[in-house]
Amino acid sequence: MRPSQQILAAAVLGISVLLASFGYDQWRHYREEVVEAERNVSSAAAVLAAHTARTFDAAQRALRAVARVHEDALRNGYAAATSHRLLKAIHGGSPVFRSIGWVDAEGNRKVSSLFADPPPLNVADQEQFRALRDRPDEGRALYVPAPVRSQILDAWIVSVSLRLDDPDGGFNGIAGGVVDLDYFARVFRSIALGEHDVVTLFRADGVILAREPLDASLLGTSLAGRPFMTDVVRRAPNGVFRTLGLSDKAKRIVGYAVDPDSGFIVTVAARNDEVLEPFWSDFALAGTRTGLIVLAIGWGAWLLVRQTRRREQLASELRFNEARFRDFAASSGDWFWETDAEHRIVWVSDTVEVATGVPAKWHYGRTRLELIAPEAMPAERWEEHLADLGERRSFRDFEYLRRGPTGDRWIRISGVPVFDEEGRFEGYRGSGRDVTELRRAEQRLRDAVESLPATFLLFDAEDRLIYTNGNAGRAAPELAEVDRVGDRFETILRRSLETGALRDAAADPEAWFEWRLERHRAAEGSTLVRVGDRVVDIIERPTSEGGIIVLRFDVTDREMALAAAEAARAAADEANRAKSEFLSSMSHELRTPLNAIIGFGQILQLDREGRLSAEQRQYSEHVVRSGEHLLSLVNEVLDLAGVEAGRLRLSLEPVPVDSVLREAIKTMQPVAQKAGIDLGLVGSVAVPDVQADAQRLRQILLNLLSNAIKYNRADGSVTVAVEASEDGCVRISVTDTGRGISAEQLAHLFVPFQRLGAEFTHIEGTGIGLALSKRLIEAMEGRIGASSQPGRGSTFWIEVPVAASAAPRPPLEASRDASPLAAAGGYSVLYVEDNPLNVSLMDYLLETLPAVTMYAAPSGEIGLDLARAQRPDVIVLDLNLPGMGGFEVLERLRRDPETAGIPVIALTASAMPSDVKRGLAAGFFRYLAKPLKFDEFLSCIDDALSRRSAAAGPG
Repeated sequence: MRPSQQILAAAVLGISVLLASFGYDQWRHYREEVVEAERNVSSAAAVLAAHTARTFDAAQRALRAVARVHEDALRNGYAAATSHRLLKAIHGGSPVFRSIGWVDAEGNRKVSSLFADPPPLNVADQEQFRALRDRPDEGRALYVPAPVRSQILDAWIVSVSLRLDDPDGGFNGIAGGVVDLDYFARVFRSIALGEHDVVTLFRADGVILAREPLDASLLGTSLAGRPFMTDVVRRAPNGVFRTLGLSDKAKRIVGYAVDPDSGFIVTVAARNDEVLEPFWSDFALAGTRTGLIVLAIGWGAWLLVRQTRRREQLASELRFNEARFRDFAASSGDWFWETDAEHRIVWVSDTVEVATGVPAKWHYGRTRLELIAPEAMPAERWEEHLADLGERRSFRDFEYLRRGPTGDRWIRISGVPVFDEEGRFEGYRGSGRDVTELRRAEQRLRDAVESLPATFLLFDAEDRLIYTNGNAGRAAPELAEVDRVGDRFETILRRSLETGALRDAAADPEAWFEWRLERHRAAEGSTLVRVGDRVVDIIERPTSEGGIIVLRFDVTDREMALAAAEAARAAADEANRAKSEFLSSMSHELRTPLNAIIGFGQILQLDREGRLSAEQRQYSEHVVRSGEHLLSLVNEVLDLAGVEAGRLRLSLEPVPVDSVLREAIKTMQPVAQKAGIDLGLVGSVAVPDVQADAQRLRQILLNLLSNAIKYNRADGSVTVAVEASEDGCVRISVTDTGRGISAEQLAHLFVPFQRLGAEFTHIEGTGIGLALSKRLIEAMEGRIGASSQPGRGSTFWIEVPVAASAAPRPPLEASRDASPLAAAGGYSVLYVEDNPLNVSLMDYLLETLPAVTMYAAPSGEIGLDLARAQRPDVIVLDLNLPGMGGFEVLERLRRDPETAGIPVIALTASAMPSDVKRGLAAGFFRYLAKPLKFDEFLSCIDDALSRRSAAAGPG
């Protein structure tokens, strides 16, 4: 070990022995203090317990004397005054009591030491009375209940009692006395040990009878469940334990004593901090002395070690510093150099060769002035450097172009002057770095900034302009002279306002100035500013050093293009609205006459009186079929227009192919039978569910089946096949035995209004169905196609994607019987319609039903009057009425309590999807479009009557 280590070891050993001795002595002293405290509290508890036992023994003897007086009074018939005098004599010999006396078996106070005829008082509800009355064994000993607060005595008291028996051993009342708790407080205070000591008297069951100092919140409470109380009962008659104070939660040493006869427990609790206060005082004094000794030993050892180590370290530091400097010089990307007083290089680290490719020895003897090319740097910078050298001042980050055998290199050096002990200048020492690549990168960056098609401005952390490229006038020529290096942004912005070119600031220059300054300081996003007749986009971003980069772009052409696009979009929207209005108007105008054509055609077909000939019935069938054909044309045109306008709304969900396909075949089966076509399904339909809109998929299938039947030959057939393809789709094929389609016609198959020559035949059609089907299937991410052989038939197919989840679906509910309530009759209908033909049609149709009363109103005002007067079961309302429109009529019906509950069905020629949506949202029970379909109308009537019946309830 070195001498310094030996000194340190000896000092540590001596201090350790001293501290160990100090710790043992203090531990022994601590134990003595604790043992003494335990002895004191235990002795005090024993003394107080003995005194308490004597006190209650005296009280018991006094109460037994009262019992004897009670027996004599009963036996000899003493007057109350005699009993009072005897009780006063007993009370005078027992200083424990405030008063003594007895109560009878009903709890009424009879005689006391204070009054010969005491005021009436019944104690039958008190604890001691009930206990002594109900438990005879309790009467053999003194009964002490929980303490109570006496309002008469204005003090806490304890009532002690004995049972009184009649000659037959029955309950005859109690003899009792009142003990003032101040008596126990005086006794407890006489033996208290410390300022915060607590003396407590417990009953055997853990109930607190007395406490000093007094804590009213604890008197009468039971601590029987507390662990320390359980331990007290289990331990010896007296002892010591530790616990937390009940009120202050301070740690305490508790001595206890238990009276073996009565079971009363007395505890004396002393606070740890008070008991150990002398110990801690002595400990602080002894610790101070020991600390001073340790400090003296340590200080002396430290001085010796310091002197010894200083000598050891001097040589070590010299060696270490030399090695460290050598390692730094060898590992650094910089190099280190030294010159003499005449600025000749006398030493250079070897790393100069790694950085510049020139050996260190090449530099020796040369001056920097011989290597520098002054013309490559600013003249003021070169003169400043020469001044630093002449004044022997330090310099930092001086960059120069050095000429050498490996070519020109940019060098950055820093140096400090060196002086001897007498202050004579000896030269410079410093470091150098090759910054050639850094200078080239800066130049490339500068070239890139200069080539930007925008004005580039760089502000420092103080918001001063420190750089701008040469494009200051490109984005905004009016601001070409306002950007001056060194000025703050606020100054430049103020100068820009003075040019008058900022059109946005014309209304309120100061408000615009504050707004623009706030946008600049936030340095987020871009800001459009109109300068003259141009629009400039200003983009601002913060730098990592707290500055801000500003870019100004001329976006005049872009903004003009955006404005033109917005105008075009507005024009397109206006055209789309005009198209929608046209379609809505066309739908309304076509449906209004179709309602009369189809309706009266259906009435002719009914021919209830049998007046029509077979030829006339055939004519009526032509009328109805032509009207329905025209209606389908209207519906398909509107559907196709809706798809093309982007108004199609699909509800894509897993759809079982089997149910949809069989429903479509069932629907078209009567049409096929009438045309003499055999329609059937080929093979199995064991395929997964598809992801589709069930209603639109059914519409496509019905269209394909309808075409296959219409364009077939007599006694032909239509077969439907289903299969799952390998690309995750289900293919449904419809094959007919018709005349087929040529290859040239196939190219125009899905073009709207192209019937491929069928328009010259008797076959009805619109040329829209296939075009609409193609739009619908593609909207569901499916495909449609066809193949055909002229003269042999055609096959049309669709492919629908398989649903992601093919969970089994619940079975479809069976359809209910059509309109049982509507067909049964016995109700009234109010029809609000201004067209007499439509009113006549409705009247004729409702006449076919039994006991149906129809009221007709040609206007909304008359309709409201009839609704209040007749209270119809259902109201059918046209929307396009003269004067008050249908929506206003509906609103007034809903506001009137007399008509608010009547279902209102809209029957109108306004059948656009937006019209339907608006009508249902307004509160119509159903929304029906003309022409009227009688079955659909009766179904609505049936639902309306069912709802009214359910709302009315039984009765």
